[in-house]
Amino acid sequence: MSHKIVLIFPILFASAAIAYAKPNPSRVFSVEVATHAPSPTNRTVKLWYRVPKGYNHSVNREWRVLVYFGGRNCSGKKEASGRFGWGRWADKNGIFLVAPGFRDDAYWRPEQWSGKALFDGLAQIKQRYRICDRKLLYYGYSAGAQCSNLFAAWKPDRTRCWVSHACGVFHEPKTSMRNILGVVTCGDADAYRYILGRRFVERYKRMGAVIIWRSLPNIPHILTGRSVRLAQAALSYSDKLYADDLTRGSATLRLPEKPVCLFVGDDAETCFYPADSVEASHIPPEDAVDLPTKEIAEAWGFPGKTGTQ
Repeated sequence: MSHKIVLIFPILFASAAIAYAKPNPSRVFSVEVATHAPSPTNRTVKLWYRVPKGYNHSVNREWRVLVYFGGRNCSGKKEASGRFGWGRWADKNGIFLVAPGFRDDAYWRPEQWSGKALFDGLAQIKQRYRICDRKLLYYGYSAGAQCSNLFAAWKPDRTRCWVSHACGVFHEPKTSMRNILGVVTCGDADAYRYILGRRFVERYKRMGAVIIWRSLPNIPHILTGRSVRLAQAALSYSDKLYADDLTRGSATLRLPEKPVCLFVGDDAETCFYPADSVEASHIPPEDAVDLPTKEIAEAWGFPGKTGTQ
């Protein structure tokens, strides 16, 4: 199954479109790892990675990693190069992009072979650069969304935030993931994945978890600017919230903390309100989306008018 990934921006939202930065191939490298995958295709795989602008090996700290899973059977090179605005975001935040080139063999199931391959590759990169491989960020779309979801759940103790767009396979909700911020986005015209995503989010919400859901009206199985901006806002928030992960020599890493949400979105109306407002209290529970910060709320949707009820 191959999916064409298109980044679209409705004319109405043109002013909010992602600013592109031309990929810089001089900062993109790869490592090769041997695996125990069942087919010869994956016996050796490449993990591509991008070194953020401003990286300084002499700085006495580690640098965050975003594991970026592209569409099904992608090589990972374009993802690591910073397509769809991820290069500019990574440079701004000082984050390494790491994109595996997995193919077939149900690679979105990390417990089978691909999880070990990812961490073996990160260990190789860590021999060259001061990356933090203990607390990761994950992002993926389509088959890559399945990876970002399942890899995070496989090793929750090594996860800070995960984002899945147009995901077709989800993990079974569990309490160990409850305080790890997750984001699920999907176009409602991508009907099968939309239904799966909505059901998954509802189950997590019943556990008391903060998980951000965003419907994308009239959008099929493609990548959109809105979904990317929301992903970047949530990942930036988690990176900064746990900035002490990156202090070299930290004896203990903090346990995940349930975010305090300052805003509530109405998924049916795509607008948000202050969490303590009357309007927020009137949003139906099935449409209410907890949003931790104003930056995330603005990436999620649009401010609603308060004082109208």
